[in-house]
Amino acid sequence: MIRKRFACLLLILAPFMAMAQDISATLPIPAVAQKDGNLFHMASASAKGKPVLLQPLYWVKTLIDSSAVATIDRDYIEQPKPAWAIEARSTLNQSTLKMETTWEDPVNGNMNLWAKSKNGLSTSVGLWLGYRGYGFGYSKELGQTNGSTLSFGAMGGSFGINLRISSYHSDMPDLYIDGEKLSSYDEDDDRLEDPIKVRTLFLDGYYMLNGKHFSYAAAYDNSLIQKRSAGSVVVGGMYCHSRADYSDDSNWLLAVLMEGVGKVKFSQGSIGAGYAYNWVPARGWLVSAMAMPMLTFYNRTTEYMYDYDLTNPNVEDWDALSDDEAMELLSDEDTKIIAANERKKTSDNKVKLNFDARLSVVYNFDRWYMRVFGHYNQFRYGNDVVSGRVTDWTVNASLGFRF
Repeated sequence: MIRKRFACLLLILAPFMAMAQDISATLPIPAVAQKDGNLFHMASASAKGKPVLLQPLYWVKTLIDSSAVATIDRDYIEQPKPAWAIEARSTLNQSTLKMETTWEDPVNGNMNLWAKSKNGLSTSVGLWLGYRGYGFGYSKELGQTNGSTLSFGAMGGSFGINLRISSYHSDMPDLYIDGEKLSSYDEDDDRLEDPIKVRTLFLDGYYMLNGKHFSYAAAYDNSLIQKRSAGSVVVGGMYCHSRADYSDDSNWLLAVLMEGVGKVKFSQGSIGAGYAYNWVPARGWLVSAMAMPMLTFYNRTTEYMYDYDLTNPNVEDWDALSDDEAMELLSDEDTKIIAANERKKTSDNKVKLNFDARLSVVYNFDRWYMRVFGHYNQFRYGNDVVSGRVTDWTVNASLGFRF
């Protein structure tokens, strides 16, 4: 469907693109400062005289080309001449969602139960295409998992912005009661009929105070090359939104164990400051590390709770049955357990501590480059019913070519 829409869009735009070559009129250039050296003035000047429909593209292109190197020290940072790059990527990832609740029993003592859904140790392959640090990537998991990741990155001389949307299905959670394992993703063969559906959006942005000597782009998308070692204080922000849905009727037992919670959504916004360092041990090589403690100032969890009703065409009054009769009917193929009476509970905002860490190793040779980087995030959520955390770590290996 997406390919068909894209093809239709190209067919619609094709006549206008051809027409643009013959149009001599010009579009109004954005009203910006006309002082020599101003990036917007340079972008405006580059667009003058170009075909009318292509002027905005030339304006944006010049702005991107110039902004990445406007304030850098060329003794420390180099911009490759080829503007485009394509990467083949292989990713090793594990995303884990832990949910925990406590059953209160004043007679026998409280019972602690937690379930951990994950995508296994997944491997995915994909492609990334970008221009001067602005690009899109898509990867698909291999093997028995069926997750996927869509990513977008925008990086300039002193900033970096990353958006990543990941989704996966977990057909067997690790389930523990008071520390005793009841089921295992890696060991059990009796998989869930309707897997737990987990979807997570990560958005983070960074600003480097020493953008003159330190390049974030050199470490994470290779649109720039770090020539000499340098470090920088980093300020940044992060937003995470995640949803776990196991409210299908067939998952009634898991939801009941979680005190009726069948779906969880949470959002968090964090800001922080840290330090990043680019070490250049030899020509073409770069080792980059960043650590940033963060304060989560926005933290909202919504839990969706359900009642589960028993239905069987041969039973008129379930309350009239004995316990043995009711248990026997549970295995009857005509008995259905249906989720009903959805209601939600939203937690109050709670300030929490968070942490963001990155590590990258890069080697540049001519138009080619190789990069391996790791990224770790952890987010805690919850209220007095169900609490837990989302843990996500990724190791990415890329082979790229500039053109």
